[in-house]
Amino acid sequence: MTLKQMMAAGCIAALGTAAMADGHGGKVKVGMITTLSGGGAGLGIDVRDGFMLAAKGNEALELVIEDDQRKPDIAVQLADKLIQSEKVDVMTGIIWSNLAMAVVPAATAQGKFYLSPNAGPSALAGRGCHKNYFNVSWQNDAFSEAAGAYLSAQGVGKVFLMA
Repeated sequence: MTLKQMMAAGCIAALGTAAMADGHGGKVKVGMITTLSGGGAGLGIDVRDGFMLAAKGNEALELVIEDDQRKPDIAVQLADKLIQSEKVDVMTGIIWSNLAMAVVPAATAQGKFYLSPNAGPSALAGRGCHKNYFNVSWQNDAFSEAAGAYLSAQGVGKVFLMA
């Protein structure tokens, strides 16, 4: 887990003493949707484990964790469940930008705070930014845009990339 992710988890854990906890018996209820199975689960497992470590011993924090299976439709269903049935106060955990694009606008439209540990699609920045959305990572397309600008300035016309 990176320092930024640890700080994000600490910030959410600190919410445990906030006045917004009134609806849950003095607890802040955090909904975490992250990838815990399939390809890319390693990142989601690290985010979950890091958050749990940061929140350890905080009696004022209640955490509800769900596996998005790296599928946007599943992530949206889980977000609706966490917001409407579980009545979470804040949401976090999504690793992949396509899932963030599916979940974050719906969560913030329902008045929930969303703290993104990794996903940072540019569509959620600038004009698309919402006052309840916080990204503690980076804008995901920043590296490719910078590389493209550099290669263009160097006169490179074609690129072949193998991953």
